[in-house]
Amino acid sequence: MENQIVSNNSVNSISSIPQEASKSVLILILGILSCCLLGLISGIPAWILGVSERKKISLGIIPIAEKTTATIGMVLGIIGTFLSIIFIAIFITAFSTRLSVLKSASMVANRDAITADGTNIMSLAQQYYHKSITENGGTDSFEGFVIPQYLEKTENGSYKILIKNKDLLIIDCVGKELGRDGINPVKVVFEVEPERISNCRIVN
Repeated sequence: MENQIVSNNSVNSISSIPQEASKSVLILILGILSCCLLGLISGIPAWILGVSERKKISLGIIPIAEKTTATIGMVLGIIGTFLSIIFIAIFITAFSTRLSVLKSASMVANRDAITADGTNIMSLAQQYYHKSITENGGTDSFEGFVIPQYLEKTENGSYKILIKNKDLLIIDCVGKELGRDGINPVKVVFEVEPERISNCRIVN
């Protein structure tokens, strides 16, 4: 008789727990959407709601029949969340790589362009060196040579010369794109002698 009374009390205690409407169908829909379309947007809510739903089921607040649906929705939400994170990471990596390649290509193109302009200036300087004074030249000297105004600054960059002595001319070519250090613009320096380029250095 006492056992029957205890059993009746337990049943009354369980039945006295307030029941809530299940959100298992909503969790399932959010989980499916996270895998198919919305990713993190519906995946995280499906995950959080699924955990909460399963706790309430274990406490008897929600019927145990809803456990399978809630669990499937939660698992799909977790999968959708991690797939989204992986996709975002891949996208960011690909975008960064693409941006780096574009910057590198622009840098190389600009460096080639100022090198070509520097070569033109070198050619003019050597012609000046070999011309006589009567031909507006230097008569075996770079002294007096100036860069033509149209070559001092071009769409590729800017150019300056330094006459070290009558037989050696330095041409500084500074571009417009950032160089290898990512801070300063590309730069190429020519050391020009009467018959040749003694040195051509990529400074940046």
